[in-house]
Amino acid sequence: MIRLVLPLLFLASPALAADLVPCQTSVRGERIEFFYDPESPSLKESLSLRERLLGGKGEITCPGLVTLRALTPELSDADRAPFCLQWDKGNGTYLGYDLGPRDAWLTCRTAGKSFCERVNRSKEAAGRWGAAVSGLAVDAGVETAMHAAGVISVQGPAATIGQSLVGLGATAVQGVGAGAAIGAVAVTAVAVGGAIYVCSDSGAEAAAVMPVPERKLQPGEVPPGSALPEGTPPGPPPPPAIQPTPIAPAQP
Repeated sequence: MIRLVLPLLFLASPALAADLVPCQTSVRGERIEFFYDPESPSLKESLSLRERLLGGKGEITCPGLVTLRALTPELSDADRAPFCLQWDKGNGTYLGYDLGPRDAWLTCRTAGKSFCERVNRSKEAAGRWGAAVSGLAVDAGVETAMHAAGVISVQGPAATIGQSLVGLGATAVQGVGAGAAIGAVAVTAVAVGGAIYVCSDSGAEAAAVMPVPERKLQPGEVPPGSALPEGTPPGPPPPPAIQPTPIAPAQP
């Protein structure tokens, strides 16, 4: 059963409603329907031969890029390069997106429960994160890693990462002290596309910081900042026109 229908348009150029194709995906057990342009050049480039021949994963009919775009509307395709889709095979649903290499469906090659959440949308803070990473790298238990597009992430104790993020403007979880709440749990933080993300088995919660609240999109609304063209998703076909019944002339 589809609980939520968001007819978003993931197009590289304006397309007619008749050119759009519906598809279904699942995020944390929620069935969601989207419309997309199958002739989009960026979408064609993202589809592997395996995905073209075998289709989606299980009952998922949306191409991987469509689902990844839906989860990260604030990013460009270039900025999405470090991220992959975290697939829950047992439940047949995506957990979200995580850092790591992708397979043919843009799914994370290393299966896990980790997913990322945006905790700061300030470009200034994202720029300062590079300097913060340099300072954290000298701390015991903190490691850096290189990802696609030259993006560098830092993994370390949640308390250390969380306190650094709060210092850059992230919102701390109210009533919970970072050090006491999260102990020695390890999290990963990364700055991508002018925002900072925290990745863990419980997202931003592990670092005792709040994810940036996302405004609920109305049906047919294009996500702000995603550089998508305006358009109208295909609706139900109009009812057939009622043809008047010809009246036979009266017999004399």
